[in-house]
Amino acid sequence: MKPGEVVLVRFPFTEVAAAKKRPALLLSRTARAPRYALVTLAMITSQVEALDFQGDVLLADWEEAGLLHPSLLRMAKVATVDEELIDKPIGRLSRADRARAVTAFRRVFADWLR
Repeated sequence: MKPGEVVLVRFPFTEVAAAKKRPALLLSRTARAPRYALVTLAMITSQVEALDFQGDVLLADWEEAGLLHPSLLRMAKVATVDEELIDKPIGRLSRADRARAVTAFRRVFADWLR
């Protein structure tokens, strides 16, 4: 798996007590150790009518990304999880959607990048 791929994963809810299998964008394979590997992911949701957060990106080429419904990348909801939680890769962002995702990432994390 490589950054930019869309994967199916048990993504943790904000309250962390529960998780739901959903698509997510693989941002980074963060750490590798002898017994485990960590990946950093951004949530993808089919709730496209709720463009509520800074960094939300409506995916124009959602089918190319392997998604079943029109979807929204939520860059404000990022999690680092054990790579074992990934079920499988399902697609890849198009060049245009990837460019919008990079812009959204920079916007969300602008304070850190200064």
